[in-house]
Order: sequence, then structure tokens, then C-alpha cells
Amino acid sequence: MECRLNFEVVGKVFCFILLILQGAILDYYLYEHHEYKSLGFIATDVVVLAIWIGVMFMAKRKLLSEKWRKVRRGKEKTDGKHRPVEVKNDGADEIAFVFIAWLAYVAITLVPEIAVIFKRFADQLGDARVFGQNFLKVALCITPMLFLLLVNSLHDAKRSSKRRIYIDKLSAGVTLDLLDSIDILEILFIDDVELKLPVALENAIIAFACINFFLPTLALLELSAIVKGEVRSATFQILYSISYIFLVNVPLGVIRIILWTKFNQDVSVFIGKNIIASAIYIFDIYATCGPEKPLRCPGCGKYYTTDSVDGHKALCSCTELGGGETCTPMTSPLADTFAPV
Repeated sequence: MECRLNFEVVGKVFCFILLILQGAILDYYLYEHHEYKSLGFIATDVVVLAIWIGVMFMAKRKLLSEKWRKVRRGKEKTDGKHRPVEVKNDGADEIAFVFIAWLAYVAITLVPEIAVIFKRFADQLGDARVFGQNFLKVALCITPMLFLLLVNSLHDAKRSSKRRIYIDKLSAGVTLDLLDSIDILEILFIDDVELKLPVALENAIIAFACINFFLPTLALLELSAIVKGEVRSATFQILYSISYIFLVNVPLGVIRIILWTKFNQDVSVFIGKNIIASAIYIFDIYATCGPEKPLRCPGCGKYYTTDSVDGHKALCSCTELGGGETCTPMTSPLADTFAPV
């Protein structure tokens, strides 16, 4: 417990350090090449920092209040006396609010700064010794590091548990996708006179890279629901997979093929990642629509994995205390669609 607490504190501290460091570096680039017009980005960095502090405070306060509420309610009456009952950790943690912090970070500061840098002067950084192209790449690589730290410092899943395995799988995939966006932006470091990219292709590269920075919000929303077998609906999971196929891997893969065939640029190894990731997401869609699709409880309206149904039935809030009525059988929102003919 002490080790976990220390990691949580250290992780949060590093989150704020990296957030401030990245903001300072990008602000310096903007100030050097965009002068006083970029000073407003400093204010956006302060706003994002305040939002992160507020989100983490709110998440910790809610988690502690829920734990105290369970302790107060976790008493059973025996022979006219009350004695405390051990309250087990049900998987609740602070990750439920992380999507707010990430969305604010991307929408308010990261994407606007990236758009200005790569649209206006990224191809002019080649001659700089320190604050050049390589240093900017390192600064952008802070983004996937931030995502990993944010997720791993706020969840409390036990090692080898299904929830921990799912969190590790999802966070690893998102991190790779973020690096994919940073990699595709590198082509914009080449001088326009030398490469002669069409404006439409240049805008497409920036647009799809920035869209990819927003998509981890969906991953964090999905992670926030994974507690005690509860998951997002099949529709949400399918939309999540489709988003990463058609907003990340397919367009970035097509752009790389165009750069390779029409502009004689070296092909990136991430083109293989685009193909493999698309196949994985297609398999995920198939699994979501198959026998393992989430089941919806008609009483509480939440969705659960098939192996958590029995456990939920015993605790479902739709069971009437003192009565003999229990939850009706769970049904899937896609059951009718995929039922055998």
C-alpha cells in the first residue's frame, strides 16, 4: 500500500513537471518565431495546469468520500450490536476523471500550438543548434509519456487482474498511436521549396495528427467504466475501434504511401503499425459483436462482461430488498441484430 501511494505521488509530480516543461519549450519556439503574438499560449498553459490540479483534487476527494461512505455502511448488525466489516477494494480509483484533464490539455494548448508551429515555421528549424527540429521532436514525445504517467498514477488495479491487463493493453496501444502522429509530422520539417508538398496534403497531415491527439479521450472514457466487470456498451467499443481505424491508421497509412510513391520519401516503419493496428481493431469489432459482447442490465442500465454477469446479479440495485423479485435476464443491445436467422 505504501509503495502504491509513493508511486501515485511520484507519478502525479512527474505529470506536472512534464506538463510544465513541454509547455515552456513549445512557448519558447512560438515566441522565437512568432514573437509577441504567441504570448497568449502562456495563458493557455496556466489554464490547463489549473484544470489538471482541479481534476486530480476532485478525483481524489470523490474517491476518499466513497471509501468513507462504504466504511460507514459496511457494518452489520449481529445480536443487537454493530461491528465493522472489512470493505474490499472494488476497483474504484481516480481514473474516472482523467479524460477531462486530457481533453483540456489537447484542446486548449497542445493542438493549437502544434498547428501554428508546423503550419508556419517548422521547416525553418534546421539551422538551429539547440532549439531545432530534434529538440522539438523530444518535446512532442512528452505527450505519450504524459498519457502513460497519467493513467498509471491514477488507477488502482491489482497486478495480473483482468482490469490491469486491459489498462496496460489500451494504454500501450494509445501510446503507440501518439508516437505515430509525431512521426508523421516529421515530414513537415523538410523545406517547402525542396519537397513541394501540396497545401492540401500538408493540411491533411496536420489535421489527422491533431485528431489522433484527441482520441485518447475515448480510451480514458472506456477505462473509467472498467470496474468490477462493468464496461462500456458494445456500440461505444465499436465506435472506438472504428475511430482508430478510419481517423488514425488508414489515413496515416495512405499519407505514407503517397509520400513514398509520389514524393520519393523514405517509408516509415509505422506503415507496418498502421496495417497491423487496423487488423487488430477489426478483430476487436468482431469480438465485440460475437459471444463476448457486453450484456446490459435492464435494472441499472449498465453493461458488463459475460463472465461478470452472475456476480452483478447478486449485487444489482434492481433487486428489491425484502422482496422476492430479482433482475430480469440481461440482454445485449446488439442481440437482435446478430441473432441467428
